Amino acid sequence: MNVPGKRNPRGFSLIELLVVIIVIGILVAIAMQSMDVVVDDVRRVRTEREMEMLAKAIVGDPGLTQGALRNDFGYVGDVGAFPPNLQALYQNTPGFGTWDGPYLPPDFAQDSTGFKMDEWGTSYSYSGGITISSTGSGATITRKIADAVDDYLVNSFSGVVADGAGSAPGSTYRDSVDIVITVPDGTGGRAGRTVRPNTAGSFTFDSLPVGLHPLEIIYLPTADTLHRYTTILPRHKSSPLPYYVFSDGYFTAGGGGGGGSGCDSSGTLILRPEGNGVVTDLSTSGCSNNWECVDESTADEDATRVRGPSNFWATDVYILGDPPSTDCSITSVTVYARARKANTQGDVRPTVYTHGSEYNGSSQSLSSSYADYSEQWTINPSTGSSWTWQEITDFQAGISIRGQSSNFPAYCTQVWVEVQYAP
Repeated sequence: MNVPGKRNPRGFSLIELLVVIIVIGILVAIAMQSMDVVVDDVRRVRTEREMEMLAKAIVGDPGLTQGALRNDFGYVGDVGAFPPNLQALYQNTPGFGTWDGPYLPPDFAQDSTGFKMDEWGTSYSYSGGITISSTGSGATITRKIADAVDDYLVNSFSGVVADGAGSAPGSTYRDSVDIVITVPDGTGGRAGRTVRPNTAGSFTFDSLPVGLHPLEIIYLPTADTLHRYTTILPRHKSSPLPYYVFSDGYFTAGGGGGGGSGCDSSGTLILRPEGNGVVTDLSTSGCSNNWECVDESTADEDATRVRGPSNFWATDVYILGDPPSTDCSITSVTVYARARKANTQGDVRPTVYTHGSEYNGSSQSLSSSYADYSEQWTINPSTGSSWTWQEITDFQAGISIRGQSSNFPAYCTQVWVEVQYAP
């Protein structure tokens, strides 16, 4: 009997329950499909990000620069060849002398196998070519490393050599000059390649791998050697041609006298420390005088160096060699310092001392390994006018550095000045 005011407590019928279960099943299936799509999308994004990091480990990161020049070329830049497999980015199994890895970011390098697999757990496909592929998703995801292997292994580099008077070697002196570039040979060693200039002083190297490579220009009769580094980029073309200029007038008629009074060519004059200047705040290591720690033409790294013993700026400036006599206009003065930090903190400022005052360049953070840092002055910071040769004769240059503490100082192993001049 129904009681007035109360609802009938009848439950769901079997058919109604089945309908509800079917609806819930459909909704769950749709949700699972959507979830699978989301998970796959996340895995795809992570895989593509990992492949990008692997590509940078192989050929370097174009975004990493020093002094506006790219300084990261990965495995290829150190070895001179593409790695045979991804394991070569993590482990130097052949014992290559030029290998400087691991080339992976720290979070990758902590896992000795995971970096070789995509987010689905499938091994990447890579065997020394210019592409990395992932097939774990059921489709192929490809990351192109380069347009061609030759872009990174077969490049040319050209330049021009002249003497301190701006003269070309001509037919008389072209055989008296060797230009030597040292590059990784692709098998763990380094190879020196030598060319000689033509009568106009021009020279060209070909088949060079990318990277930062040492270059020497040698006047053989006196063994006078210019030491430089040149950056070879993918598909490299030397434009404009760099000039390398000896300090003496070797090619000038009756040469060897340090230049003439005229000026009909652009060039670069290199000046190195020859004595302590008016400021010597840095301590020494491996040498008696501050200037002797940084005067070598080829850096000896930690063999001789000056050090900034605290996190306060300390400065050294040095007396430099006198320039030759010339009427050329000075276009810029650049001070170079080769330095590093001992721990997590360190900075350097190239410095000039002119007209009785010290002028520091911008502060630059140091890396843990030795690298070159520079500051360019196109005008004299004291006068606000173009540099004169008398000012170059009188001025001093050096560095200001600071480290983290007395236990973790900053170090400088080499200082030199490049004076650019033109008609």
